[in-house]
Amino acid sequence: MTLDLKVAIVGTVQRGLHHLENLLQIQNKGIVKIQALIDPFHGNLLEANIQQKIPKYSQKDYRLFTDFQEFLDNEKVDAIWFSIPPNQHQKEIIETANRGIAIFAEKPQSLFLDEVNEMSDAIEKNNVKTIVGFQLRYDPWYQTVKSYLNDKWVPSISMFHAGGIESHGTKYTHTEKLGGPENRIWTANRLWSGTSMVEAGIHQTDLMRFWTNDDIKWVQAAYTERPLHLHSNEGDNPIAYHVIYGFKKGGIANLIFLRPANVMYQERFDYILTTHSILKFEDDLVAYENYNPTTKKNNRTILATGPHTEPMGRRNTFEISKAFAESITTNNSKLRLTSFQNSINSLSAVLAANVSHTLNGERILLEDFCNHPKFSKYRKKPTPNN
Repeated sequence: MTLDLKVAIVGTVQRGLHHLENLLQIQNKGIVKIQALIDPFHGNLLEANIQQKIPKYSQKDYRLFTDFQEFLDNEKVDAIWFSIPPNQHQKEIIETANRGIAIFAEKPQSLFLDEVNEMSDAIEKNNVKTIVGFQLRYDPWYQTVKSYLNDKWVPSISMFHAGGIESHGTKYTHTEKLGGPENRIWTANRLWSGTSMVEAGIHQTDLMRFWTNDDIKWVQAAYTERPLHLHSNEGDNPIAYHVIYGFKKGGIANLIFLRPANVMYQERFDYILTTHSILKFEDDLVAYENYNPTTKKNNRTILATGPHTEPMGRRNTFEISKAFAESITTNNSKLRLTSFQNSINSLSAVLAANVSHTLNGERILLEDFCNHPKFSKYRKKPTPNN
């Protein structure tokens, strides 16, 4: 394969535009060549509309398609970036895998494990290179945390994340033409997003796994539902999420995720406990350890100097796309810090959290959630007639 990797983007709305902006920079470095853009709505492909978010964008010779199958039948590419609302997949990833094309799949890949497993089977069968859009794994601070914890056991993680539900709203997808919310903020809609825990809290969930090099064994959750009279203006996703994860190595994590409306203020904190230290995100990333009985103080070790800004933002989104492209051109799988198959544990954990809440806080083993007939109705994607 040549250094000039031929790529395409499926979905040119909010997240897809982030990827397009980054791939344009990567293209300038001679690593990729953007071959085509695909979106079911022609207006999302217009140069003037894209320039509202990417002012330096120019159409050049990119091929434009509103039909994915038409694109697949007429263009030859090496890799495809998928940015599709998770309830709107129509076997695009399966068709791509069957042709041996590398896949960048935005999270969550689907809201239904049966569909995810069908994607995964095609990927494994065809030995396709994949990555899932967990860009937080490429954040320097978070990689420092992982390095520090590499030889330590983590018995507990506590994570708190607060932010307005509109802060990650996608307003460009024509949801009103696809049976979705008329205001187009599909991330606030349960049927489209699977709840904010699935659409957004999956990042914190995956980060816990990344830090600890562990998988989630069980989940238990309770949500506070958004009052019914607010649904028409604010969406029907819960307003607060309290989730407990149990890890295979024995640790426990607590994730509190808040999504009020009409609030753009965001705040977060994380406490990571090892057997002999506590990590905190202060102005710097610090570890408190090695208590000195003489001074009666813990040693405060600075692991990374602040400020720590925008871990969800452009830098790490650029880094994950660059790493994926280079992993293909250099045949270096170590650049891919996650894969489609590896990511299924993170996805099943947040989907099971929804079910635990539905079942009044029942503790759910992910092995059962993924395989037991009791949960089959939660794994199955509804047919158009159901």
